[in-house]
Amino acid sequence: MLRSLRACLGLLLGLALAACNLNLYSDGELEPLSLQAYDEFTNEHGMVDRGPQYEMVQRIAQRIAAASEEDFRWEARLLRDDDTPNAFCLPNGRIAVYTGILPLTQNENGLAVVMGHEVAHAVLRHGGKRMTQGMLTGAALSAVQAGLGMTEMSEEAKDGVLAVLGIGAEVGLTLPYSRNHETEADVLGLRYAIRAGYDPHEAPKLWERMARLGGGTFVWLSTHPSSEERAENLRQLIPQLQAEEAGWQPKGPPPKLHKTPVGKPAPKHPAPAQPKK
Repeated sequence: MLRSLRACLGLLLGLALAACNLNLYSDGELEPLSLQAYDEFTNEHGMVDRGPQYEMVQRIAQRIAAASEEDFRWEARLLRDDDTPNAFCLPNGRIAVYTGILPLTQNENGLAVVMGHEVAHAVLRHGGKRMTQGMLTGAALSAVQAGLGMTEMSEEAKDGVLAVLGIGAEVGLTLPYSRNHETEADVLGLRYAIRAGYDPHEAPKLWERMARLGGGTFVWLSTHPSSEERAENLRQLIPQLQAEEAGWQPKGPPPKLHKTPVGKPAPKHPAPAQPKK
């Protein structure tokens, strides 16, 4: 039985590790998911489509998109949610900024750092890589479960072992890989901000402000490095990145930001009619 468990665990680790740099999803395959998610978030929160904050988001998005040198169909929306300090960039260049992050970024340089980071995730195809890793890890866990089914363990014991394997896969592989993604996006995103003409020194200041917000999650169980760690890493990288990007020039005119009409939310299925009494 132990030999079978070791073999199954080896399969789990092998498949998950193989997924670390593997992306089985093309930009075209992710396009419908990207557009659907973009519209769902927009319909959920509402959109700001005019005013100084909106103009700032559009301006930064265009400059960061140009710095990325990526041929996406770029779009940027400012979502109306003062309670959500967040931003994201979906596959194929769909940027969203929540109004709740603007007090934290404080200025255009701070928001450029955030937007550069999120755009870097999209350029590095982290979405497809994470989906690939999840798919392969799920397949491995299914194989483990099939292997356990041939043993004489009780159902409770099987569930316990599977739970341990799931936690082991998450803490040992999935979360650290996610932290690697965050570090990659920090560095590439800061390059984009520098290329776009923004002050990179705002990056460590931003993460120091994040650190002051608190939070008790242990770094090794987090999908993100600690804010203090990110601030220090970026502070040390700034001189090197500035030197490396000093001669960068855009290869053409700034990319056009599209304004795709927001799709209507899917209609809710009406409740079944009650039979008449």
